[in-house]
This record gives sequence, structure tokens and C-alpha cells, in this order.
Amino acid sequence: MGRTKGDEKRDPQWSAGGEPASALPPGLTRALSWLRGRFADPIDLQLLAAVAGVRPRTLETQFRTYLGATPLGWVRRMRLVHARRALQRPGEDTTVTGVALTSGFAQLGRFAATYRAAYGEPPSATLRRHRSAAMLHEDSPDADAVRLTWEALSDAFAVAPRECARALECLEGAQSAAPEYGLPVALAAWCWGQRAAHGFSAAPSLDRQRSVDAVKRACALARNDALALTLASGALTLAHRLEEADRLLERALGLDPWLPYGWIRRGWASVYMGDPQGGLRELALAMHLNPLGPMRNIAFIGIGSAHFALGRYAQAARWVRSGTAGFPGAVWADRLAVAAAYHAGAGDEARRMARRLLRKDGDLTVERARTAWPFRAPFMARLGDGLQAAGVPLH
Repeated sequence: MGRTKGDEKRDPQWSAGGEPASALPPGLTRALSWLRGRFADPIDLQLLAAVAGVRPRTLETQFRTYLGATPLGWVRRMRLVHARRALQRPGEDTTVTGVALTSGFAQLGRFAATYRAAYGEPPSATLRRHRSAAMLHEDSPDADAVRLTWEALSDAFAVAPRECARALECLEGAQSAAPEYGLPVALAAWCWGQRAAHGFSAAPSLDRQRSVDAVKRACALARNDALALTLASGALTLAHRLEEADRLLERALGLDPWLPYGWIRRGWASVYMGDPQGGLRELALAMHLNPLGPMRNIAFIGIGSAHFALGRYAQAARWVRSGTAGFPGAVWADRLAVAAAYHAGAGDEARRMARRLLRKDGDLTVERARTAWPFRAPFMARLGDGLQAAGVPLH
């Protein structure tokens, strides 16, 4: 595949072949690995820098660049997430005091105030609710809802027509079994959004409205569920409501800064909003947190989008094609690979790819492709130009 001048502009975190030299800087990786399981230990910047093997100022820069927080600010967020999870999965002897101390909060009053500000309820309320809940009890109808929701997750992440329909069928059963369970509502919002954005149905306006309605309901039912809020954010992104999506995503990452899918959506959002370098850093973090499964493929395609935005077309084509290898039905991403191949100078290959794509998606036009994503106008213009040059009809 040919190369362009844009391919010569390199980020020091990426190798000459467009592969990540390291998903995260090694010092930051060491610090994050060491922090896990040490929530109750006293931690200061000097100690963390010694563990990382870098200067304190370097570590602070890396935390701000990749994680959007100072090292100690990140530690405080981790401790709060750890406490939340412990209160949501209580044992017989679990107490608020015990959870606070094992999560690194020595001042109980400050812990209660910080927790309430983050989650909208005192820690005692979380403990009381989850101690009495029977959500995963064998005889509870909610157990089926949980099973059906997680069963639908991989199909929902495939972003393909058949898988999307299968996910929605599962999620309808989950919502019938547990109408107050917010996660399947959020996942359904994401699926309805896919149908509208990528042309999986003949009624995109109706699907888009169903998606937005489901987002509102999911946010009411699951205001403290980071995964549900992240999925809802993705649905709003597909509806081109980027500012609302960004606010939801910030709340989700505030609730759970370790959430891999949150960082995938953060990376995609950065590319959508014209910050592809930021998107590369955030998607690298997502792969560090979860390097396997469907999320890895979504991250790969997102990285390809970032390279496309930067004019690194050969790298973009490689990353997208690596991602779609795990998603055989994801024709939405094949569009980007075709345009990237053309702009990289591989016109014959791009035309072959376009013919294969049109056999799978006979209704595809350049006009339709340019309305699917909320990328900035220059990105979408180059996407459309590449698809048209490769043989995709304009209208």
C-alpha cells in the first residue's frame, strides 16, 4: 500500500509501522499496576514516582495527559470507586466504617460527604439497599434480566444488522423481566442508535427517537451505573448530540475511571471533536485496561479513525482492517478502510474493497456514509471523496 506525506508525521508513542510502541508510557503502566489493590496504603507523589521509575514531574505530566487528573486526584477517584464496589457487594460483616478504612479513607466524615457528592446518597444507603437486594437470587426474575443483558452485550458491540437485531430481542426480554433495571435500557438505546445511524432499518427517524427516549429512561434508572451512562453517551453520539453525550461520559468516568468502554468512547469522542492525538492516547489506555474481545476491535477502528483524521492513511487502513477482522458484519467501518486505502495511494485495492463492500451493503451511497458519523466536516469530506473515487455511488 502506498504512503503519503501525512504518514511521516509520527507521535512518539507510535512506531514507524503505525503500531503502538507502548499502550501507555512504561512508568505510568508501572504506577497503575502498583496502585491496584493498595487503596488503603498511604500514597504520595514521591512514592508513586519511585515505583514508576520516573521523576515526579514526569509522572504528573503523564497522568494529566493520559488520565486527565493528577496522580493523587486519580488515587482519590480510585478509592471512591473501590468503596462503591465494596458497598454494592457486601458480605455479612461489611460495615461502612470498614469499607472506608480499607479503601484508604481515614476520616469517616469526609468519606461520607465525598461519597454522597459523587453518588447522590450516603454510603449507608448503598449498603442497606444492596444488602437487602435479591437481584442475582435464583428465584428472582431479575436474574434472567442480568443474564439476557450480558448475553446481548457482544452482539451490541458488533455494530452489524443481524447482531443488532439479536441484541434488541434479548434486551426486550431483559426489560420485561426487570423494568427498573437500567443497563438493558441503555444498551437498547445504543442498538436503536446504530440502526438509525448505519441504515440497519427502513425507519431511521423512528429508531433515532426510540434511542433518545431510551437514553432518558436509562439515565433515570441508572444514574450511578458507569457502563449504562457510557452506553447512553454512545447513543447520543450516534444522534449527533455531542455536547450531551460528553456530559454523560464525563459522569461515567467520574464514577468509574477504570472502565475500559468509557475510555473507548472518550477516545472516539475526541476524534469526533477534532482532537485525534487525544483520541490516540485515550484509546491506548482503553487497550491497556482491556486488550481482548470486542472492545479491542472497537478501539482498533477508533485508532484507525484518528490516523485518518491526521492524514496517516496507510496506518488508518491497517488499523481499521485489523479491527473489522473481528467484526465480519461491520460494514460501517469498511467504509473508512476503503477511503483510507484510496487516499494512501492504493486505488486498485480501494476499488476492489469497494466492490466487496457494495455486495454486502447494496444501498450504500457516499451521501449516506457522510451522514452516519459526527466527525468534523473536513474528515467527512475526505471520507466521501475516497469512497466516490473508489466507485461508491454518490446518491
